[in-house]
Amino acid sequence: MEQVSVFSFGRKQSARCQNKMLRGFADTTLTDIVLAKLSRLSHPAFFAGHEPEFAEKCLAHGVPFIARSQRSATIDEPIVDILDFLKPIQSRFFVIVSACLPLLPLADIQNFIDQSLASGKPSMSARMHRTYFLRARDHAPLSFDGTSQTINTKTVEPVYELVHALYFFEKDFFFKNGRYWNWGDLRMHDMASPHFLVDVDTEQDFIAAESLYRAFGNAAA
Repeated sequence: MEQVSVFSFGRKQSARCQNKMLRGFADTTLTDIVLAKLSRLSHPAFFAGHEPEFAEKCLAHGVPFIARSQRSATIDEPIVDILDFLKPIQSRFFVIVSACLPLLPLADIQNFIDQSLASGKPSMSARMHRTYFLRARDHAPLSFDGTSQTINTKTVEPVYELVHALYFFEKDFFFKNGRYWNWGDLRMHDMASPHFLVDVDTEQDFIAAESLYRAFGNAAA
């Protein structure tokens, strides 16, 4: 049994950004970008997809391809059914690398894996914000002293934003409980390059990320 397997997965169907995984993106594609990184990791890695275009790209990059069922590629929940292709894989832990963050540096991915394995705890990528004045919907202060007489960012408690870039979880827990982890056990991994956590989710995101990738893509390689 492998200690950990790393993977990314994709599908052609996307409601908010049509065919974002396979359409042209800065003279390449989101799929090619993530496959190039998976091919260089120090741990076993693969890509899961349903459509034959993904299999062809995996072959070109030398990354193992695992076929998803049509149902896995078309449903939005439950997550254990979406990731049912993990069941036969003999690994204790899995790491998901989102294919929708083209600027995510390879070094940050490797560092996340190494630190997650060292801790043995479920982990999710995060970035720290130190200057947010946050209030709950009932107006209760969340990150600052509600009695303060000044708006001084030095007095703000830092908060973490969880980022859908990297997940580390245990296979047995996932399939037994139908979720990645218990939130109380989650380790928040502070990313070394938080400014590169640009997630392509909408058409506007696609345009913005493509522009940034043209300018800074080499830093993510």
